[in-house]
Order: sequence, then structure tokens, then C-alpha cells
Amino acid sequence: MTIDSISLKDLLLTIRKEMADAFSNAYWIRAEISEIRENANGHCYLELIEKDSSGKLIVAKSRASIWADTYRMIKPYFVKETGQELKSGMKVMVQVSISFHELYGFNCAIRDIEPSFTIGDLAKKRQEAIRQLQEDGIWDMNRTLDLPTPLTRIAIITSSTAAGYGDFIDQLKKNKQGYIFHTTFFPATMQGDGAADSIINALDKIYEQQEQYDAVAIIRGGGATTDLLAYDEYELAACCAQFPLPIITGIGHDRDQSVVDMVANTRCKTPTAVAAFLIEQMDETADNLLQIEESLKSLMDEFLKNAHSRLRNNALSLSQRIHLLLREEKQEMERTQGNIKHSISLLLMRQRQRIKESNVKIKNTIKSRISEEKHHLEISEKAILLLSPDYILKKGYSLTIKEGKIVKSQSELNKGDTITSIFVDGKKESIIK
Repeated sequence: MTIDSISLKDLLLTIRKEMADAFSNAYWIRAEISEIRENANGHCYLELIEKDSSGKLIVAKSRASIWADTYRMIKPYFVKETGQELKSGMKVMVQVSISFHELYGFNCAIRDIEPSFTIGDLAKKRQEAIRQLQEDGIWDMNRTLDLPTPLTRIAIITSSTAAGYGDFIDQLKKNKQGYIFHTTFFPATMQGDGAADSIINALDKIYEQQEQYDAVAIIRGGGATTDLLAYDEYELAACCAQFPLPIITGIGHDRDQSVVDMVANTRCKTPTAVAAFLIEQMDETADNLLQIEESLKSLMDEFLKNAHSRLRNNALSLSQRIHLLLREEKQEMERTQGNIKHSISLLLMRQRQRIKESNVKIKNTIKSRISEEKHHLEISEKAILLLSPDYILKKGYSLTIKEGKIVKSQSELNKGDTITSIFVDGKKESIIK
């Protein structure tokens, strides 16, 4: 029996022709980018997927490509319109032409892109995060916390290389009023993939020692809009909203507020603006103390004025009553003055105690660090000593030198060679026989 058959190549060429005839037009499709990479020739290769309504199960998948000539036009256009670059996890609407190749299989060649679709999806995710925070009842939690007074112990979440971090610290240290701020640096990735998780980890560390701080400052320098998507993520915003310490943001951008900005206790545009805000808070605290002092002085003056008036009104009274009234008024003045002095002394004593405790902590930290480094140096010194040639020679070993080089194998020696043997107490020459 003869079975009709064709070669694999003929089958695939037939499929290629049929697909070319059936899909001659271009199609606009909606999909999510699961993978994307550029090669040295300027071509961009992607994997497009579609998920079910739950957003967990992939129901469709396809390879796609943007050839270099097209990619050079699409990429800057998309960045300009959306403020971000194409990346994994992004939903897009693209115009594609369908092709099939007998060697490379099925492919969607992307010819155009609609930025407004992606912008709408990002805006939708942002609104969903806001709605979820409000439904969870945590939207206003951090924003309604009272800022402590004085506000001087600040936990700072940022990158050590973040633009503006140095200026932030410098501005706090060199404030004209001479306020002393105690800052602790908690490093985190401040932009791009992984930024949200990194900032959450830093917040977790601060939470473990929250009693040591008055507030948390999340700061970073300016950057592209694409660098700030992490600050619209629900998980990070929820962590900030529920944090027990007031959060002050200085993320460094002028666009609409991020979701993290919205739930934070206080939003400033830049790191230096956060520093200015902290100094202003201390100015207000100082002004309040001055007002209290002025009020106390005014009350004292008013009290004295009333006392003198009462004395004048009773000038015609009997001498005994005058003396009694004077004694009572004097005692009242002394009690009031004593209370005032005690209150001021107590306030000053608390401030001195806080400063003293901070100095002790700093000194203890420095001593601990010096001790650790000293111990590390001692261990390193012992390790170097154990590896030194003198130590090895003292153990009864010797070194064999030929023409100024150490002999590591007997195969390096030939008859008639002159060698030098080095011992712990000297050296001897020998000739190989």
C-alpha cells in the first residue's frame, strides 16, 4: 500500500503561503509584554501574552518583533507620550502583521503602537490602588498622625547615590538656627523594578526600632516618570499608609502626586524641600516656646499690676489688714514664680537629657565599631603570620630555588642543575646528579 506524503518543508511552505494569503492585512491587538530585549543590531524581540480575568492564568502567547527601522521611531515616540520605556508587565496596543517562516515559525511584526492605551492602563492601576486603600480604611491613617515636637530624630530611606541626599544632610547640619537633627540612613533601591519591595524592607527595619525616631523621610532626586511607577503600587502605598510614624516624602518630581505622596503625612517635592520643612517645624516649635515665655511674662505682669491695684484700693484699711494682704500676695507671687521656674527647668532638663542620651548612643556606636575593626585586624594579622614563609620554615620545611625561582615539581630539575635550599637558619647550594 502506498501512502501519499509530503516533506516537512513543503508542509511549512504551504502553511506560510496560506497564512500570507489569509492574513495580508495589519491588525491592532491588545496584549501584555512578558519579555523584551534589544539586540546589537537594534532589533527588539518580545513575548506577548494575554491573561484570563483573574490576571493569573495565561490564555494566549506569541513571539513578536520590532525591526530596527521601526523600533527607532516607535521607542522615542512611546517614551515621549507615556514618560516611560517599554518593559515587562506593561499592557500595550500594537499594530501587527502576521507571518510564518518554515525555520522560525509564527511571528507578529509590530508596525505601530498606541501610547494612550498604556497610559490608560497605568492610570487604571493607579486608581485601583487608590480605591483599594480607601476601601481598606487605611487611606488617611498616616496623614492624620500628629507630627511630634520637637521633630529632630529622622529615619531616612534613600539610596546612598541618590541625587540630593548629600544636599539634604548638609542643609540639616548647617541650618542657621543651630538646630541639632539626629538622622539614620536606611539604604533602599529608589527607582525601577524592585524599588517597592526595597523600600518596604527599609520600613520594616525602622518599624522594629520605631521608638527611636520621630518621623520617616523617603527621599530621592529627580528622574524620569518611568522611574516613579513603584510609588503608585498598592503594596508600598499600603505599607506607608499604615506606618505608625509620620512619613514625609521628597521624591523629586513635579508631576501629579504619586499614591505614596497622597497617603504620606506630608508631601514635599524634593529632598531639600523636606530638609526645609523639618527646619520650619523646629522654627514653629521654637516660636511656640517663645510665645509661652511671653505669655508667662504677660501673666506675671498682669498679676503684679492687679496686686498693686488691690494694694492701692486698700490703702485706707487698717495696718494689720494691709500687712496680711501683702503677705498673701507675696506668697501667691512666689508660688506662681516657683511653678513657672519649675516648668521651665523641667522642660530644659528633658531636652538636656535627650541630647545626653543621643551623645551616649553615638559614642557607644563608635566604640563598638572601633572594637570590631580592631578584632578584625588582629584576626587578619594572625592569618598573615600563619601564611608567611618564615613560619613555614620554622615548621621544618624548606624552599628549593633554581635560577631565582621556587621549584614546585621534580620535573623542573635536570642533571647538573645548581639549586639552593633555604632553611630557617640559612641556605645551602646543591648540584643535581
